Amino acid sequence: MKKRQLEGVFKKMNHAVAQPKNIEDKFSALLKVILNFTGLEVAEGWIMNIDNSKLNKVITTTNTNKYGDILTFRSSFKEAKFGSRLPGIAWEKGHIIFWENIRRNADIVGINEMKNFGINSAIGIPIHNNKDLVGVITIYTSKKQIQLEQHFPFFESLSNRLGMEIMRLKSENELLTIFELIPNLLFVTDAKGIVVKGNIQASKTFECAENELKGISFRDMIPLAERIKFDDFLFKIEQSRKIDEIDIPILINDQIKWINLTATFLPSESFIYCVGKDISHQKNLEDLIKRTNEIVRIGTWEMILTQNNLYWSPMTKIIHDLDEDYEPDLKNAINFYREGYSRNLIQNKVDLAIKGKINHFDIDTQLITSKGRLIWVRVQAETEWLNGKLFRIYGSIQDIDERKKTEQEIMDAKMRYELASKASTIGVWDWNIEKDTVVWDETMQLLNRRNIGNSSHHYNEWLLGLHPDDRESQNLQIKEALLGKKDYNTQFRIIWPDSEEVRFIKAVAYIVRNNSGKPVRMVGINYDVTEEVAYKSELERVNREREEILESITDGFFSVEKDWKVTYWNNAAESILKMPKERIVGKNLWDIYEDAKELKFYKEFSYSMETRQERRFVEYYPTVDIWLECSAFPKENGLVVYLKNITGRIKQQKKLAEVRLLQEHVINSTEDLIYAIDREFRLIIANNAFNKEMQGLVGKKYELGEIVFDTNDDVIFNYWRDQFSKVLEGEQQFFTYETNNDMGNTKTFQIGMYPIINNDSEEKRITGVACFSRDITDKIKHINAIEKQNKKLKDIAWKQSHIVRAPVARIMGLINLQQDMHYTGKELDEILSYIMASTEELDQIIRDISRSTNEK
Repeated sequence: MKKRQLEGVFKKMNHAVAQPKNIEDKFSALLKVILNFTGLEVAEGWIMNIDNSKLNKVITTTNTNKYGDILTFRSSFKEAKFGSRLPGIAWEKGHIIFWENIRRNADIVGINEMKNFGINSAIGIPIHNNKDLVGVITIYTSKKQIQLEQHFPFFESLSNRLGMEIMRLKSENELLTIFELIPNLLFVTDAKGIVVKGNIQASKTFECAENELKGISFRDMIPLAERIKFDDFLFKIEQSRKIDEIDIPILINDQIKWINLTATFLPSESFIYCVGKDISHQKNLEDLIKRTNEIVRIGTWEMILTQNNLYWSPMTKIIHDLDEDYEPDLKNAINFYREGYSRNLIQNKVDLAIKGKINHFDIDTQLITSKGRLIWVRVQAETEWLNGKLFRIYGSIQDIDERKKTEQEIMDAKMRYELASKASTIGVWDWNIEKDTVVWDETMQLLNRRNIGNSSHHYNEWLLGLHPDDRESQNLQIKEALLGKKDYNTQFRIIWPDSEEVRFIKAVAYIVRNNSGKPVRMVGINYDVTEEVAYKSELERVNREREEILESITDGFFSVEKDWKVTYWNNAAESILKMPKERIVGKNLWDIYEDAKELKFYKEFSYSMETRQERRFVEYYPTVDIWLECSAFPKENGLVVYLKNITGRIKQQKKLAEVRLLQEHVINSTEDLIYAIDREFRLIIANNAFNKEMQGLVGKKYELGEIVFDTNDDVIFNYWRDQFSKVLEGEQQFFTYETNNDMGNTKTFQIGMYPIINNDSEEKRITGVACFSRDITDKIKHINAIEKQNKKLKDIAWKQSHIVRAPVARIMGLINLQQDMHYTGKELDEILSYIMASTEELDQIIRDISRSTNEK
């Protein structure tokens, strides 16, 4: 075979693999060049897997459709191990293998089908790159050895020269697999932010097809307000030539997505290589927490002792009535607290914390804001120690001035942790599986707090050092790794023997196998991730507490995106609006509450969304028969709504109005004078009878809020002030009072005064005087007439009991004498004359009494 002819074939191979995109098509094109050049029938391409433990088949191809069925029969044969079947034997021998009669090699898959097509011979060509096997090409043909001898130099050239190309195909395939399967966004842009290439995750995030990704402007996705920030970021990485990161929003189909972007600039190609992660959920949660803090008025603070720095969150400054740019220090922070007990209390707690005598405190105290307002606050604090020294004191402050007596235990604890550097804390270990000896380096011994003299021990000894709950799972993971089922990349707990402290360890290992694929060694690294686990656990706890805060708020709370899709709906919102969160989260708010679009809700929420202004309003929702007090707060990509059920309050106001109307009717349904004054003697209520009487008495009508009995007559003025003052001291007053009008008419009033007591106050303070006056003028006249008549009757009674008695007694005596003596004649006439005289006397007395009775 001529050299020029050979070079032409290899040139065709290079041209053939340049066009296809995936490794299967590239390898198929290469094999077809070989088959066309040699005139042989069937060829297969094999590539070494990522850990060089076996050969994986890439493609089976033929130079004609005549052998299409062979492809089907060979499809089940996908891998070959060292020394197994034709590809594995070519790997083992390291040189070209030729089988002239495949009938003697029953190890060939589909041998019977091949015989039916006249296939008799097989060739295995190992492909090397720098003496390392990278793949194998197997060829199946109906020709015999003598017919193939002319191609053997070509096969030798394939074995020696094709290795670099096969290695390139393998590397491209592995990189492409990683590029497409990694869960993060991977994309490349030019200096203007135009995407030139990206992975599947990038197309999903940008919501476009893969073939549409190229040419998209990533910069144009960024809202105008953030583009300057992005341009500054690009300028920075171009100047520094370092990897940097930024959190940047992008606008996709009218929705904001937040991307954590890590990027670097390669000046040789003028391209920007970007790795991104969608952090929209975290940003939304942070925004919800910020809104929650504003609603419940909780601020945070942190004091770094080593730097003598004091940090106050924006809400902490608001509580102190301070501007956002105010920079606090420990001295002026303490001085805000009310001098005396409050300042001494907070100072004492901070001193005890700095000295290590207490680890935390939770107190209610008073401070005076920069505007002079005296308010109650709840201060909570925790200490954090590093290496035996106090590192920081941090905590929260909550405005509880209006909720002092009904304090709600709402706590916002924003933990700040920093992962400790793992530099120089990575331990290396080597397990000789056949000898069952595990060798640890010095760092491994420090990580495990175990001093091993010869630095080696057995597998079971290591296993016993694990936490009892982790031993079985770790033993299983190692067995699966040895069997090749999965990589060994795990995390477990150990127990330090000296202190019984539990530590978390991250472990990664690589398995070394012999030529038969049997594992002989396992080499790995360990490093301590206890602080990282604690940080993640604390972060989960804080996020959980934040969720609990949102769920524990007694008033309704929900959030929507710009397209009105509901993203959060707390328990109180469920209860108030009778809508389970499962039925509304993820749905369009107005699709669910279409009946509310004609009410104030839609107008106010839309205005807040469009103008980015807070809105507060009250509206009645007839569907569930409730009155709602709503507060709408715009956020970056939507709206947060806080609502309160005020139905009871509205009904109480209506009831109060009805009571006041009824009160007015009641007090005006009587002729008695009803009125009341406050402690300043100002009129606070009066009925029509009072106003009419005052008009006739003093010539004017008193208006509400006007001082009553404000007259130039000091005697009258002081008299009424004295009466009112006694009642304001708690004494009820009852008396009569006479008035004279301009016509000279005298009226007499019976007056009762009662203290008005505020029962809502614990002290039951007297706030005014209620007065009731009744005109008893006619009654007095009637009583005087009765008394005069009674005097006459008394005189008549005296006359009856004294004057009338004498003649009556004589008459009765004379009658009794006659009855006893039976007088006749002159004696009888004398008795009768005496009776007549007494009778006439009695008649005169009766006439006198009758005359006296009729006299006025």
